[in-house]
Amino acid sequence: MKLKILTLLLVFYASTLYSQVAVSYYPFQSILSVSSNTEKLFWVDYKIETNTFILNLNMELSPKFNLKRSERVNYYVGPGISFNFTNATADLPLTNGYFIDTGVRIKPIKKYKNIQLVFEISPYINSEFSGGNLRTRLGISYNFNRETTK
Repeated sequence: MKLKILTLLLVFYASTLYSQVAVSYYPFQSILSVSSNTEKLFWVDYKIETNTFILNLNMELSPKFNLKRSERVNYYVGPGISFNFTNATADLPLTNGYFIDTGVRIKPIKKYKNIQLVFEISPYINSEFSGGNLRTRLGISYNFNRETTK
């Protein structure tokens, strides 16, 4: 009986997640991103580097705010933190640095609004505030929404 209830809860949870998740890939930077529903006013973005050693697995977490949403394009901004849990094995701080993502999600195909092109500009500063850079990202995304809302 417990297994049946657990299975039903997992199916319900998975269907809820399915309708609220966006997956993006930035091929030039080898970054995979999983986000909550990017069509909402507020959403959360989690990025992880791919094509890297396990001990160099940098991750980013960032809340986002859609400044302007329309049928064909969304403009957003959000501060974030870059971290690496494996830094603890080398007695390094978990936090790598801080950033502010400013981006646009373009829906180029009117019939398929869940397919999106993503472009971000992101000033980044390291955790010691001794250096930084201006990052840019270009990627493709798919919003797993049953229907896109305005």
